[in-house]
Amino acid sequence: MNTTEVFLLSMISQSPRYGYEIAQFLEETNANLWINLSMTYVYRLLKNFEDRGWVKAQMVKSDNRPNKKVFQITKIGKKALEEELTKGRFKIDKIYFNVDVALAVYTITDKSFNLRALIENQIAAVEEELEQFNIDNPDNEKLTEDEILAMLIIQHRIGFFQSELEWLKKVRSVLDKGEQS
Repeated sequence: MNTTEVFLLSMISQSPRYGYEIAQFLEETNANLWINLSMTYVYRLLKNFEDRGWVKAQMVKSDNRPNKKVFQITKIGKKALEEELTKGRFKIDKIYFNVDVALAVYTITDKSFNLRALIENQIAAVEEELEQFNIDNPDNEKLTEDEILAMLIIQHRIGFFQSELEWLKKVRSVLDKGEQS
């Protein structure tokens, strides 16, 4: 089970959910900062969960609105989720960085594209991402555990972007030295 499946199945285990409710949660919590989960993917996973017997779907009538399909976790789903959560660790997803691909392409081709411009654009994009995180460090003693954990998610993302920015600047420095020789 990948981390997205764990997250979605955990949501459904808290209470039965329907697609729009999941979409609202993702939007309201800025979940896109820490999980890559489009609604198309949500519905594909829900279908997959049904096929595995992890959830069952039930059509529920709504006043003045179309019927909605509500998903509820099954005993099999609870067991699968519990087993995944008690493993003690999540499977580490492979991470691919687009700039790494650009560097690889640059080294195996005739170097006909402007790698430095690409790096400069990427630096600007990362700096722009970092600007959105204008948060002060609040007094953790006044925060709930959930608020502290939410802050840790944001701090993790900030750390990633800071690391990426530092690395991009190293690449730029290497390119600068190459242009000087």
